[in-house]
Amino acid sequence: MGKMVKIVYILVVLIIGNLEAKLPPDLLSKDIAQSQINPPIEEIAQIYSISGTKDGIRITEKKIIKPGFNSLKNLKLLTPRDDYALKILDEDKKEIILLGIGNPFYIHAQHIDYEDSRFFGGYINAEFEIALPLDMDVSHIVLMSQHEKVLTKINEIEVE
Repeated sequence: MGKMVKIVYILVVLIIGNLEAKLPPDLLSKDIAQSQINPPIEEIAQIYSISGTKDGIRITEKKIIKPGFNSLKNLKLLTPRDDYALKILDEDKKEIILLGIGNPFYIHAQHIDYEDSRFFGGYINAEFEIALPLDMDVSHIVLMSQHEKVLTKINEIEVE
């Protein structure tokens, strides 16, 4: 059985290598040229610093730098577990991407003798960052809440 696996593996590698060798050189170089025009988001990105509450957000700062871990962790698509989302719109107010941000406005607290309490925490003012690719034409950011997979608009801000 082990010998057969090795033979199949070698055949697959040879076939893939043969197919790649037959690709036109300009098609192979497009990826390299594209990465030079639009560098990966891990290298440089638009960073939006956002401040707000569950009732609305505002942009406190926009910069173009190498994103940190906290900026990149907020770059995820909306899931049913997210209580809030950011809808990124272009200048025609068409949706570019819908990001899930969890619930950054609620803080959970632990206190002795309250471990079994169902609710122990409260709403706070939150500050967080999101990183977006340089080539993304961002004109508006909309804060939305999600309840039972239904999105409700809270507020919309214009990006300058």
